[in-house]
Amino acid sequence: MRELFIRFARHPFITLELFVASFFANGLGLASTLYIILLLNRYVSHGVDATLFTLTAGVCLAALFEYGFRRIRSRLAATMGAKRNWELITGTFDIITKGKIKALDAIPQRARQELIKGVNSIEDAYKPSNLTALFDLPFSLLFVWVLFLLSPLLSVIAICFMILMLLLASLSQYRLRSRIKRLTSISIQGNGIFAAASQASDTLRLFDRSDLLVKRWKSNAKQFLNQRRLISDNQDALQNQTKMLQTFLSIAIYAVGAKLVVQGELNVGLLIGANILAARALGPVGRFAQLNDAFISASQAMERIRLLENVEIEKDSGIALQSYQGDLTVRDLAFQYPGMSQPLFESLNFEMKPGSVLVVTGANGTGKTTLVRLLAGLLDPDRGQILADGVELRQLSPAWWRSNLTLLPQESGFLPATIGENIMAANPQLETEGLNYVIQESGLAEIIDKTPQGLDTPLTATAGLFSVGHRKRIALARALATGGKLVLFDDPVEGLDAKGCQIIYTLLLNLSRAGHTIIVFTQDPNIIKSATRVLDLNVKPVPTIHNREDKIM
Repeated sequence: MRELFIRFARHPFITLELFVASFFANGLGLASTLYIILLLNRYVSHGVDATLFTLTAGVCLAALFEYGFRRIRSRLAATMGAKRNWELITGTFDIITKGKIKALDAIPQRARQELIKGVNSIEDAYKPSNLTALFDLPFSLLFVWVLFLLSPLLSVIAICFMILMLLLASLSQYRLRSRIKRLTSISIQGNGIFAAASQASDTLRLFDRSDLLVKRWKSNAKQFLNQRRLISDNQDALQNQTKMLQTFLSIAIYAVGAKLVVQGELNVGLLIGANILAARALGPVGRFAQLNDAFISASQAMERIRLLENVEIEKDSGIALQSYQGDLTVRDLAFQYPGMSQPLFESLNFEMKPGSVLVVTGANGTGKTTLVRLLAGLLDPDRGQILADGVELRQLSPAWWRSNLTLLPQESGFLPATIGENIMAANPQLETEGLNYVIQESGLAEIIDKTPQGLDTPLTATAGLFSVGHRKRIALARALATGGKLVLFDDPVEGLDAKGCQIIYTLLLNLSRAGHTIIVFTQDPNIIKSATRVLDLNVKPVPTIHNREDKIM
């Protein structure tokens, strides 16, 4: 319910208006009960048509006003939730896209995928019809109070049934909470299995001879359907219990009320009216009970979203130097991922002057890609400094710093956009001449010429159109689009044929001649032997720098 109070607290005037509208809507709802009582006690007893006309016109007018107030409530409730829903949807995505990588990495990928679904659960729980049902709940006491004026004994019976309904709702909520949490956990596991099946179709067909993934999927599906069945059974039981209580309440009101009629304490008109009032009093409690599963799902979704509260957002401000000359200094750098027994490296020191070249080598898992991410400002070191032209990286604007990087990552990840849009995203100011240059330098021209849509080809639909090597060339063109002074190439020749490798070798030579500062992360012997310095990350925990004349191979 914390989320509910947040919404009320942020819109106190709308909350007050909702309460006032609910007061009038429920107050006008009494008109139908009074209509029946007066119709039976006055018109039926005396048969005056003018009385029938007056009562009928009055109750119809009251019904129209009640409808109007209820519509006003719904619109007010929608207004209250709209801004909050927008904040949750956009805020969650902002943290996923702008949060610091190390903190996000602590949240499992599958759990992150469930966050947007969770936002949808929250929006569904706090939709206008549910909020207005909550505002009807306190006005159950209004109907009980009017019933008390007719018969204190019948009002006590109604209160007892309301308390019993609330107890059943609490018990149902207790059962649902653990079951919905379990269902979410099973769903997250299922998402991972389904994603694996979608992304590794060749592997499944070639190597999954024991149908390992199929067995896991069937086991997950069995658990999921069983949990859904338990939740559905719980909801169905509560619905039937609600209907049963409503029936028993009516029986109790009529049974006790009939005796009161015989004793002369009530008449038939008042008895029928009392039954209607009791049903109107129990109705909001029953509707509230039916909202349990929605509010529990929303509450658990908020718990998952609150995991993001500890994720620090990357700053969008900082120093932007007039120009970057290419000087880079690493001092006493240390980094260790959570859960690792020892750091990837520590006391790492090296200095790059404009135009110099460094090759970073090491076996898989020694920290080559991590060092790339540190130099790009995606990760913060546990200790030490990274300085660009003498300025600490943490003081620089991340956007400005990355615009000065010619960065080719190991994994060729792309935005869900066209080839041209992906290249231009790295440098929106890139002109046609510059675009043509990077396409030619990366060897991408001949590939684009063979695609039906050229630069307008969507990368989201090219799984079978582009090979790993072709995608590497697109990533290379994107890297060159910035014209950054510092070149960071992570395993640049991985997945490339001889022609693609030659493009990389030639490009590195040209960039070096043009005065770019170059750091290449690779185990390719052709690149290593041409380097003036080599940083060997195989040496732990303090990596060593080898001069070219040293024998490192």
